[in-house]
Amino acid sequence: MWSSDADSPLRVGTEGLLTALPVLIGFRPRESLVLVATGGPGGGRVGLTVRVDLPPPDDPALLESLCESVAGAIARDSPSGAAVVVVGGDGATGGGGGEAGVGGRGGGWPPRMDVAAAAVAALHRAGVGVHSAVWAAAIEAGAPWCCYPLHDCGCGGRLPDPSGTVVAATAVARGTVVRQSREDLVQLVEPAEEDHHARTGRAGPSGAGGGTGRPAGAGAAESGAAGPAESGAGGGPGAVDGAADGSGVRGRPRWPSDPVHVLDAALESAAAGRLTVDAELVRIMSAALRRTRFRDLALSTCTGDHAAAAEQLWAALARTCRGPAAADPAVLLAVCALARGDGALANIALERAERVRPAHRLARDLRTAMAAGWGPTEVRTWLEGAL
Repeated sequence: MWSSDADSPLRVGTEGLLTALPVLIGFRPRESLVLVATGGPGGGRVGLTVRVDLPPPDDPALLESLCESVAGAIARDSPSGAAVVVVGGDGATGGGGGEAGVGGRGGGWPPRMDVAAAAVAALHRAGVGVHSAVWAAAIEAGAPWCCYPLHDCGCGGRLPDPSGTVVAATAVARGTVVRQSREDLVQLVEPAEEDHHARTGRAGPSGAGGGTGRPAGAGAAESGAAGPAESGAGGGPGAVDGAADGSGVRGRPRWPSDPVHVLDAALESAAAGRLTVDAELVRIMSAALRRTRFRDLALSTCTGDHAAAAEQLWAALARTCRGPAAADPAVLLAVCALARGDGALANIALERAERVRPAHRLARDLRTAMAAGWGPTEVRTWLEGAL
């Protein structure tokens, strides 16, 4: 039920869909509700995938609002059906113990039946049929999983190692980077020494992986198009390599005076895996990004031949810049990520921008676009028309 491209589908069952979740959203989900849209000629091709943190079991109003929001996002993808997946929730009330519920046997229900039932009902109200409703204790080798008693199929078992599946191997071959947790993604855009109290935590209700309580599609959900992500050169997006002389590029006494030439030099350095973000680069880029023509030039780097290097540059600047100046590179990073189908990274980058400059217009526009189900095709079409 997952395909790397139109000509070479990889057919998997429910267990395969569970182990494919890290590929679909960019990291291994924990304590999450994940909705997966399916469609295509046979109804089994993966479309939009949306993840939010599990709400607390004692807040039915939040649960209903959350499920309505994520179901609405899935419905905008016009799927022929959807899968509902609950990951974790073992410590919450609302279902039987994990071991007792494996395979629907042993006298217990899987945990967080309240979440699964609310998500199924919300999808039905949105006009989307549900073909699978599944619980997994975790997305890791040996974790128990089973179907909720939706179709009384009794399916269940223990997951194989998600990194050892055909889907994972195909994704790695295509350059997809799968991280162990959402926190690994956050480290790409957040300063390591940032004050703990300045952060909102993981996005979503009480976390798109606690804290903001915003509805999905307005910053609370992570979504990703079903497709491979490109890995950046030099160790992935935001890789920074220090130059011995403290300059912007090894061997250069200083950055050029023209910001356009600085951008070219920084992209060249990032592509070679030797980018250094120093105070001078931050000063030049922060000033230049306040000008419309330069912002348009910067947007043009988010797709095409320079996209991988640009993603590294914008991630490094989003980490290094302080205050409102971090918003522009963070939004550019979000555009890069969304253009290659990495909705999780796009969401995290937008959170950074929104936190330091809440009124950033392009950040608001991207939020709206993500809520409407935009993926790589829509972003590339928009950039072609806007530049």
